[in-house]
Amino acid sequence: MSSEKEYPKPPSKPTLCGYNLQLAMGLGGTGTVYKAIHPETNQVVALKEFHANFIRNKAHLRDMAKMVKKAQKLDHPNLIKVGTLITNPDENVLILEFIDGPDLKWYMENRPFDLNERLVILSQICNALSYLHDHKLIHHDLKPANVLFTRQGQVKLCDFSLAGAGGGILSFMDQGAVEQITPLYVAPELIRKEKANKSCDLYSLGIMMYIMFTGQVPFGVDTLQKMYICHLQQMPLHPTDVNAECPRLLGDIIMKLLQKDPKDRYLDCQELRIALANVGQSRI
Repeated sequence: MSSEKEYPKPPSKPTLCGYNLQLAMGLGGTGTVYKAIHPETNQVVALKEFHANFIRNKAHLRDMAKMVKKAQKLDHPNLIKVGTLITNPDENVLILEFIDGPDLKWYMENRPFDLNERLVILSQICNALSYLHDHKLIHHDLKPANVLFTRQGQVKLCDFSLAGAGGGILSFMDQGAVEQITPLYVAPELIRKEKANKSCDLYSLGIMMYIMFTGQVPFGVDTLQKMYICHLQQMPLHPTDVNAECPRLLGDIIMKLLQKDPKDRYLDCQELRIALANVGQSRI
């Protein structure tokens, strides 16, 4: 797979589904995302072209279409808007809202540490995640690259998988779900081949918060096997011991999110937000 540093880059073809392609924005496990413009309306959109081998069969494609229709009804200021799924024998493309700013990965690498600012960002992520969970959906690939910013600084959560919170993987994720999730953020229960649920998202959020508030990854290992062992068996250093600017209470919250047993984490985003409200005199 190509390195993230190669993107954005010029597209390998000029058009896709009647749209003029401007940039290839990124390549992931399920497809390639482009910035595109409609030639007649000049509307700027993101086009996600799924890999040819991602669509398993016609039944899978029908299930995807149903899930996209469900996603089109989602309406939250911190969620990217989902448009039309275009299907034909040669290509399967999903139209998405185009977000004109950087992602959280860029933010963490380029912005100085500001506790208040990062808590505000975290609050918006929690709001979006809570909305998904309330609609019985899970994100399933929560990571900094899937947290985008508009030019006005508004958070937009993207690339949620449309997997059901109660019944495991539905349509956008293949049966080998754990292999399609970025290894650094995968919950222990998915490695154990247990059903996905909203607690998996809370664990991934905990990993992301660890990086946000320490500037370091929780597990500094160099192989996938070692990473999985860490997720299953090892707790990282307390965030406050890594970065003294991270309040002890916030570090405790992060460590609770990283518990190996889902029962030991927060019940849901609402319970998490209540805990976060106590950090820094109710700044969230």
